[in-house]
Amino acid sequence: MIFSWLVLVILGLLMLASYLDLKYKAVPSVLLTAGIFVALMVNPENLLAGVICFVFALMIKDLISDMSGLNFGIADVKIFVIFGLLLHTPIFTNLMILIVIFLIFQFVYTVVWRWRVSKEAEMPFIPCLLAIYIAMMFIGGFA
Repeated sequence: MIFSWLVLVILGLLMLASYLDLKYKAVPSVLLTAGIFVALMVNPENLLAGVICFVFALMIKDLISDMSGLNFGIADVKIFVIFGLLLHTPIFTNLMILIVIFLIFQFVYTVVWRWRVSKEAEMPFIPCLLAIYIAMMFIGGFA
């Protein structure tokens, strides 16, 4: 299986962001904004998918905050926009697969984190997004 250079660069970016999120609970905004910029320059035809992912991430952010009190930062929203910009055709099908994988991984990650790691209201979520990214890579959802 051969991945494009952009998919591998974003994988490296997400690995760095996951490390920073776990260690410092903060990710420099410029890293993820640069990721959005590069993904948009390479895949401008996926702008609509990026916007849909942005809206979905904002809805999830509000839902998670209102229902459970967990903090879902802007870095997580930016990563989801990158996911939308990288979707492979057929975009709508892969977008639905991405959303289903996100919902499953997010639920499992939250339950395991609360059960085994910490019960704090703040938890690093970028490692979960990294796992979603890797899953989408291997099923061929990203171009």
